[in-house]
Amino acid sequence: MTKPLQWTLPGTISRLALTALVTLFIAGCGSSDEAPQAPTYAAEIRYTSYGVPHIKANDFKGAGYGYGYAFAADHVCLFSEEVVTLNGERALYFGEKDANGVRITYPAQLGGTLENIESDFFYKSTMTPAVAANMKAAAGSDVRDLVAGFVAGYNRYLREVGAAGLPPSCRNAKWVRPITEADAYFRMNQAAMTGSSIAFIAQIAAAQPPAAAARVARARATGSPEAQLKQSEMLKALHVFKDGLIGSNGYGLGREVTESGKGMVLGNPHFPWWGVLRLHQLHITVPGKYDVYGATLLGAPLPLIGFNKDVAWTHTFSTDQRFTLFALTLDPKDPTRYMVGTESRAMTATKVQIQALQPDGSVVTRERTMYATEYGPLAMDSLFQWTTSTAYAFKDANRDTYRLMDQVLLNGKATSAASLREALATYSEMPWVNTIGADKDGNALYANYSVAANVSDAQITNCVGAGLPQLALALEGVVILDGKDPTCSWTGHVPSAQRPYVLRTDYAMNANDSHWWPNQNVRLAGYPKIIATGPDAEGVVQGERTRAGIAQIVDRVSGADGLPGTKFTLASLQEVYKAGRFYRPERWLGEFVTACLAGGHADVAAACTVLRDWNRKEQLDAKGALLFREFYARLGELKDASLWRVPFDPADPLNTPNGFNTANTDAFTKLADTVSYFGTIGFALDETPGARQILTRNGKQLVIPGGRYTFNNWRGALVDGKYVDPAYGNSYMQFVTFDADGPVAEGMLTYSQSTDSSSSHYSDLTELYAQRLWAKLPYTDAQINADPNLRTVKISE
Repeated sequence: MTKPLQWTLPGTISRLALTALVTLFIAGCGSSDEAPQAPTYAAEIRYTSYGVPHIKANDFKGAGYGYGYAFAADHVCLFSEEVVTLNGERALYFGEKDANGVRITYPAQLGGTLENIESDFFYKSTMTPAVAANMKAAAGSDVRDLVAGFVAGYNRYLREVGAAGLPPSCRNAKWVRPITEADAYFRMNQAAMTGSSIAFIAQIAAAQPPAAAARVARARATGSPEAQLKQSEMLKALHVFKDGLIGSNGYGLGREVTESGKGMVLGNPHFPWWGVLRLHQLHITVPGKYDVYGATLLGAPLPLIGFNKDVAWTHTFSTDQRFTLFALTLDPKDPTRYMVGTESRAMTATKVQIQALQPDGSVVTRERTMYATEYGPLAMDSLFQWTTSTAYAFKDANRDTYRLMDQVLLNGKATSAASLREALATYSEMPWVNTIGADKDGNALYANYSVAANVSDAQITNCVGAGLPQLALALEGVVILDGKDPTCSWTGHVPSAQRPYVLRTDYAMNANDSHWWPNQNVRLAGYPKIIATGPDAEGVVQGERTRAGIAQIVDRVSGADGLPGTKFTLASLQEVYKAGRFYRPERWLGEFVTACLAGGHADVAAACTVLRDWNRKEQLDAKGALLFREFYARLGELKDASLWRVPFDPADPLNTPNGFNTANTDAFTKLADTVSYFGTIGFALDETPGARQILTRNGKQLVIPGGRYTFNNWRGALVDGKYVDPAYGNSYMQFVTFDADGPVAEGMLTYSQSTDSSSSHYSDLTELYAQRLWAKLPYTDAQINADPNLRTVKISE
C-alpha cells in the first residue's frame, strides 16, 4: 500500500508564511494542465419499490458495473458459493466427507443432490481457462464491457462491506472472494448448458473404464428394456424438464384480441425457488443504445425476459434435443480406444486434481483421469455402462454456445415483433428456450430459435440403432447415435433457416410443448425431427398447460369465460391467469365420477363425491383440488390413451382426447390408492390448497397460490403436512402492454429480490404475492420518479 505523503516544515516558520506557502501550493495545483481522470466505470442506480435496481450508465461498462454492485447486494452469499462450485472447489471449502465417512452433498440446480467431490471433478474438467478465453474472444465489445463492469461492480460491493459486513450466511467465510471475468464467463457457459450437460454432472464425472469402475460397486439396470430406461439416472434427470418441473407459459396477444389494439404479453417461467436458477429483476439503460426492464438468471448481466418501449417478450423451455449420446464400439484390445470405421482412436485422457477438506481439518489432493472423445466426454450410469465392448460419449451443442449474451443484447434492441424474430435468427443462440412476444402495434410472435444438435432426419433414421437406442428415442426423445459410423457425426446446431416461427395479429403462445400448435388455427410442421422428437414430436397429444392456454384465449375471445367483453385488457389477462383452470379434468372427470357413483365403488364413493363437486380449478379454497392433484399424478397425468373415451385427433388438439373410457377400471384403483395416501398423510378428502400451501418467511405464514400442473403453477415439497420450500413454479411474472407513453406493466417476483434473510427485500414481494396482488413494473422516467420508495445511488471508480 502506498504510504501517505508527509510534509515537514521548519520549526521557525511563521503562520503567515505557512499560509502563503499553502496558498501557492493550491494555486500551483489549480494551474496544472492535467485534467481530472475520468472514471473507468460509473453508474446511477435508482431503486424502486421492492428493491428493483434501475441502472443507467453512459456505456455498457458502467451498466455492468451498476448491476454487478446491485446484484451482489442481493445475492452475494449465494453467488459466492456458486463461484466455488464453478471452479471445482466445493470439496476444498465444504468438505469431501462428514465425520461418519459419508460423502457431503449439496442441492443441485435441477433438483436432487450432487456430491461435492463429483461436482468438483466435473467443473474442474469443464470450466477451463481456455473456455473463458474462448468465450471472451467470441463476445462482442459491448458484452465484454458488460462483463468487465459486472465484475468490477460486484467486487466494489465486497470491498465496501468487508468480510465482517457480509450477510449472516457467509459472514467472514473463507470462500467469499472477489470474482474474475473468468468466473463470469463460466457462469454464462453453465447457464447455456442448463438443459444439457448440467443435468448429467454426476454421470460425466463418474465415467471410468471397466477396471477403475470395478473398484466401486455400481448398480446396474435390470428388468425389461422399458423398466431399464426408467432406472437410468441420465434419463431421470431429463424429467425435470419433460415433466414440467422447470417450464413456463407465454402469451403474445395481438391487436385482434386486445381491447386497446396494442400488443400484450404474459411471461410466466416456472423455475426453482433456490439456487442460481432463481430470477432477479433489473432495468438496464444505456441512453441511445439499450433500455430494457425484465428479469435474468443469477449472474447474467442483462434481462433475459422483459420489455422495452416497443416490444415485450418472454421465454419457455423448448423441446429441442440439445445433445446426443454416441454409442461407442470399443477396441477389444483397450477399453480407452474406440472405433470409427475401421480405425481405432484413443480417447483423450486428462488427469484432474482437486483439493478435498477432511473431517480433521487437513486438505488432501484427489486425482481422477477424465476421458473424452471427438464427440465429447464419456458418461455412464446404471443403464449406459462403460464395459469392455461399449461406452457412451456425450455431445452437447451448447458446450460452445459462446454468444448467449450477444444474443440477449440483440433481443433487447428489437423495435417490433418482426425485428425480435430477426434478432433471434442472427445468432440462433438462445440455448434452451422458445420466444413469445408482442409489440406496441399489436403484432404477436412465437419463435423457436433455441439450440438443437445439428442432427439431420436422415441421421435419426440411419444412425439410431435397434434395441435400446430406438426405445430411448420413442419413449424419451433421446437420440443415441452410432459412434462407429463416421456419417453419424454432427457439428454445430440447427441453422436459423430451419427454425419454426409465426407472426400473427391475433395471438401466439407456448407452454413447453413443441412448435406444432402455437395458435388454435395454426400448425407448424415439417421441421427437423431433432427439434421435436419422441413424445414431443409434431402432431401428438398436447400437454395440460398448452390445452388450457389455448382454451383460455378461445373462451376470452368468445366471451365464454364469464368476464366482461370479448377481448383482453391487462386486468382480464390477470384474472384469466389467476383462475387456476385445470383443463384435462374438464374433459374427463365428469364422466369418471358419474361411472364411479353409479357403479358401486363404495371404497371411493366419498372421494368421487368430492371430485364431482370440485370446480375444476386450482384455487386456494377449492375443495377437491388437492385430491385430484394427487389422483392425477397416480394416473400418470392422464397420458395413457386407454383412459380416454375419444382418442386424440391431430385435427382437433384442443378437444381431444376427451371423456372417460369406462373399460379402464384401473382408474378406480388409482383413486383408492390416493384415498389411502390421504389417510397416511392426515389430509381430509376435501382438503383445500390454502390449508396446506404455507411458507414461513421471517416468522410470517404466507399462503402461496398455484397448482402443480396448472398455468398458475407452484410445486412445493410436502413436509410435515405443508407444501413448502424447496419449490418449483411461478417465479417472475410479467403482464405487459403499451399506451401512448410507452409500456405499462405489472408483475411479480414470487420469492422476492434478495436471498439475504436480513434484507428488507427478502420476503416483501412474497408477502404481496400471498395476497394475490401485483407490483407495478416502472419503466419510463415518469413511472420511476413517481415511485414512493425511490432512492438513488451513484457509484464510480
